[in-house]
Amino acid sequence: MQINTKRLLIFFTTILMLSSVSCQSHMIINSTKYENLNLEKRQEVDGYLLDAKKMLSKKDDEIILMFQYNCFLGQKISINNTYTKDFPKTNKIHYGQSIVNFPKKIGKIKINMSNGKSFSISQKKDYDYITICHNEKTGNIYIHYYDFPKILVEE
Repeated sequence: MQINTKRLLIFFTTILMLSSVSCQSHMIINSTKYENLNLEKRQEVDGYLLDAKKMLSKKDDEIILMFQYNCFLGQKISINNTYTKDFPKTNKIHYGQSIVNFPKKIGKIKINMSNGKSFSISQKKDYDYITICHNEKTGNIYIHYYDFPKILVEE
């Protein structure tokens, strides 16, 4: 049996390339539309929707990014190098969200964290609300798109 050197070289090159790819961060992306919710979930959303819309001053040409506060504790984030937000650690337990409005025309959203990690989020048509969470222990980034405000008001 003769080994083809060209194939062997391609195989080892592929292995080398795959080993250099970092698997430390993994994006987990979900989408939820109001129309696809079951009756119980729709009733839950209907219960807070009027109050949520009063809290969020959103225009039709905007998207809302909702950063889960406890997911970014001790970090400072920068969004498209134009907006920064600190998430300081305190003695208080944080479960709320930091809500930021952006014009849809900004396109792809680039987030840089003070720990050196960065990631990008694409906008999705008909989804104007995006929740974002970074799990520091696993390195996972959770992104959830909604067509209705999904806010967590406890803090």
